[in-house]
Amino acid sequence: MWFKNAQIFQLKDTESLDTNELIDKIPEFPLKECGSQEEFSFGWLPLIRNSEQWSLASDRCLLFRAGKEEKVLPSAVVREELEAKVAEIELIEGRKVGRKEKSDMKDELVFTLRPKAFSKRTDIWAYIDLQAKILVLNSTNASMTELLFKHLQTTLGSFPMTPLQAQVSPSSLMTDWLVKNEVPASLETGDECEIQDASEDKATIRFKSLEPLSEDVTRHLQQGMAVKNLGLRWTDKLSFVLHDDLTLRKIKFDDALKEAAFNDSQGGGLSDMDANFSLMSLTMREFFASYCMWFEID
Repeated sequence: MWFKNAQIFQLKDTESLDTNELIDKIPEFPLKECGSQEEFSFGWLPLIRNSEQWSLASDRCLLFRAGKEEKVLPSAVVREELEAKVAEIELIEGRKVGRKEKSDMKDELVFTLRPKAFSKRTDIWAYIDLQAKILVLNSTNASMTELLFKHLQTTLGSFPMTPLQAQVSPSSLMTDWLVKNEVPASLETGDECEIQDASEDKATIRFKSLEPLSEDVTRHLQQGMAVKNLGLRWTDKLSFVLHDDLTLRKIKFDDALKEAAFNDSQGGGLSDMDANFSLMSLTMREFFASYCMWFEID
């Protein structure tokens, strides 16, 4: 399992966090089918469909997966049904339908149509690293992140975590890297960058297939714009786009790592996942040490 995005949180009290308890309790709180009048349901999923493997441990790391099932009720369908009902009332009764009556009619339509709606499932993967004292999610979606935290708390009773606290502004630091041409030795700039004006308008310029250290970019930065996100490559192990909220997106692990994982695997779904997760988590642990130094994260 190679993450393509990463949102990292610090674990506040790893001494009281019992991953064995989590391993035992995850199957007790599975994703259930969304009820006829439920907007969504959320719960844990086996790592592979129809398997009994709910988590995977490797070198003080624990991988797990959750899912959200939600009813898909397109707004266009509701709007069309509502407009038809409003037109019928206005034609037959010869009166205008008021705003509150229309709102009540819409709620009634949603209640009637929801049981017939299709269900859509979205997965979110995560792992705990007790040595690095972090929780890593492969999603940057705020809604899914919140649901995952709530479900961890439901499963364990409590879950001690906190967002990363950088002592320096990520945007300011990335801007300085480019303006002063002082990118850390372990990093190389990639070929994309997004910069933003500090004014209320928040004017944004996106550069693609262009070296961020080029004059086209640095000239704007010298005039007061700041880096919002920056494509980077760390050592010879992974490339990514670093955002000013400290998230990593478009992560690509080096082919040599993937080949090493392939060679370590015994073949088959869970064996492949085990080998991939082992190398990915160790690489991310090493990367996180550098990441903390850049942003002075305690």
